[in-house]
Amino acid sequence: MATKVDQPKTRILVLHGFYDSAENRQNQMRSLIRSMKDIEFIFINSPFPFVDYGFLKSSDNTSNEQRYQWWSYNPEWSVANYNYDTIQESIEYIVNYIDHNGPFHGLLGFSQGAIVCTAMHLNIPNWPLLPSCIKFIILIGCPPINDHNIKPILETLNTQNQSVPSLHISGINDTLISTEMSESLFKYFNSSLAEFYKHNGGHYCPSNSDFRQKLRDFIQRANHS
Repeated sequence: MATKVDQPKTRILVLHGFYDSAENRQNQMRSLIRSMKDIEFIFINSPFPFVDYGFLKSSDNTSNEQRYQWWSYNPEWSVANYNYDTIQESIEYIVNYIDHNGPFHGLLGFSQGAIVCTAMHLNIPNWPLLPSCIKFIILIGCPPINDHNIKPILETLNTQNQSVPSLHISGINDTLISTEMSESLFKYFNSSLAEFYKHNGGHYCPSNSDFRQKLRDFIQRANHS
């Protein structure tokens, strides 16, 4: 009788959003995690605690849980001149984490974390390279990039040089990051490797059966590309 050999799980490193945490993101994705037994989701916190410049009018952080950010957001900065002040240090931290705790097959970034994934995908000169073990990236509720250093790189990007598949996810009822905003970044990705998925919800990772099948199909294609 043949011995059954368990297939290794696909390991995905999850990057939370702004004013967020690994714990909060894991709680939000718990339904998806339970239903995707063949995937191991690993959540990490940014090394930078959240800094409140006083623009948050209310808070859902009733438990006083520590929240984090990959870079600052200061409402005094103009939209055309955003400064992702600690994004390079954040990427260095993530690459170091992958080197010491990997391999990981994919990156999943939510909101601000999705921008971090995008910046890693660009392989910006003099920044840490995307580790070779990463075979795909997943971007959920990704905002446009307005950083005054990164945006010019996007404008001159040759998408045909990209070799890492990407899955872009947007909620049609997302009142924070609209589908149009996410689509404005989608154009900077290789059209033969990038997929755009819309769900009926808001600013969160979906867990319905249609999305689960989409995710499985995307990962299977990415792992065999």
